[in-house]
Amino acid sequence: MPEMGIEEKGLETAEKPENGVDKNNLGNEGQKVILQVENLSKTYFQGKIPVHALRCACITVIKGELLAIMGPSGSGKSTLLALIGTLEKATDGKIILDGTDLMSVPEKLLPRVRREKIGFIFQHYNLIPTLSALENVELSMRFSRVPKKEREGRARNLLEELGLGDRLTHKPSELSGGEQQRVSIARALANKPALILADEPTGEVDSKTRDSIVRIFKELSEKGQTILVVTHDPEVAKECSRVLRITDGIIKDN
Repeated sequence: MPEMGIEEKGLETAEKPENGVDKNNLGNEGQKVILQVENLSKTYFQGKIPVHALRCACITVIKGELLAIMGPSGSGKSTLLALIGTLEKATDGKIILDGTDLMSVPEKLLPRVRREKIGFIFQHYNLIPTLSALENVELSMRFSRVPKKEREGRARNLLEELGLGDRLTHKPSELSGGEQQRVSIARALANKPALILADEPTGEVDSKTRDSIVRIFKELSEKGQTILVVTHDPEVAKECSRVLRITDGIIKDN
């Protein structure tokens, strides 16, 4: 019996009206809202002293947006990404991703949410050093029970589309920083996620490679892939469709 999807497991999702169109999940111009963050807060405690890492954040993200998140160190931008990515639990608020209320998802099902709905791209690539580029991308689909032949074909196609058709059998140590990051982008795309979260994806590469990665993000956005990028680099931010700035846990939308 095939594995049941997230919605079939009884998790709280947005109501599905007739014809598959959710009028409550559309933006002002009829665009699909892929992510809705409402009054999201995160408070840590240092002893008895509360530290407000994020304060009542509200964000609406349209499908296909390339959104930059900027702010100084300690401003809350990484906390925001971790909450949206279900890597941390919020103190308060709501996160609706592609029709699923993430705050209502049972802890044991969060790994499945991450596999099915979210792709992660990291500053340090996080590739498995003993696996080839093809194997690194293919591995991300195993836990989603994608058949082996389909996994290999999808991984190969993604790497070829990203200009790595001649690097399929190379291990990470045999690839440049830019090539490793492109492998991690392919891995993030492998399960066809609703949202990609990229944490300083150009922080370890030179300016030429940075521009290449940003160009890939823009092309993916134009094809309908939604991407949130945390960055310190104004050159990256200016190429995004919108910029959010965070200071002391408070979000301002440029």
